[in-house]
Amino acid sequence: MGGGVGTGWGAGGTGTLVTTVPDHSSISHLQRTVADEIIKKPTYFRGSQDDVHDWLDKLEQRFTMANWNDEQKLRYISIHLQDDAYRWWMQTSTSIKTWSAFIIAITQAFGSTKVQELAFEQLKWYKQTVNQSITQYYDKIMELCKKVDPIMPDSLKLKYLMAGVKELLKTYVALQDPKTTEAFLLSARKIEDVLSLTKTNNELSDNDITIINATGYQNQVRNQATFTQTSNNKFNQKNTGYADAAETRTTSNKNTTAGNNANRQNKFSNFTRSTQKLGVCYNCGTPGHYARDCTRPHFQ
Repeated sequence: MGGGVGTGWGAGGTGTLVTTVPDHSSISHLQRTVADEIIKKPTYFRGSQDDVHDWLDKLEQRFTMANWNDEQKLRYISIHLQDDAYRWWMQTSTSIKTWSAFIIAITQAFGSTKVQELAFEQLKWYKQTVNQSITQYYDKIMELCKKVDPIMPDSLKLKYLMAGVKELLKTYVALQDPKTTEAFLLSARKIEDVLSLTKTNNELSDNDITIINATGYQNQVRNQATFTQTSNNKFNQKNTGYADAAETRTTSNKNTTAGNNANRQNKFSNFTRSTQKLGVCYNCGTPGHYARDCTRPHFQ
């Protein structure tokens, strides 16, 4: 495919630029696909009614995926402009020779002063929050820097990054002495990972101690229960002996009582049988003879 650019004017004088895709023989298939999409489906900016900073962010992301350099970005920027933005470009394009110059010019033309002032106030006082990762913090600072000044020097961005980062991270990152924002992010990520790993190991150690303590307590309770059960068994064995002895004594007492009663009964029975055998006089009450043989007067 050729590297030429075809131009045509859309209806209504909007000046829509129709282009052909440049020669992508030296880039990957993915980059070529993205480049085709950028040209066929532009990310439009109309003017004051749109947020110029958000538009530039989205545009830069697509350009990065296509691996476009600044010259290519500027060459195809007109297809992304409509209405007021396109008319502005037609008036100023001859004086804009670089991509960075375009960013400054369009931001000044359509950027809100209020938005810029608000972003600057945020940037001055912004601090990394407790649950905010270093990557999230970095992206937020870079976003604010771009809103304040689209071409802010990297050294100034680095100062803002260092000013708001967590104190613990700041100490370690400062020791690495990063010279660029990319070096800052690389160092901070590594330090964050190490601190996170250390925290995880400490939590695991605390859990191990808790488990050991809990296991020791369970063993103590189990041993105490075993000791109590053993003591109860011994106590029951002793009590069983006492119960057997008591039962033996009770049985013996019962047997003794029964024996005494039996002896008394036998004596009474023997006495009765003896009395019956000898005979008793019903006249005088003397044993040894019967009333018919009694010589004594009746009831004397």
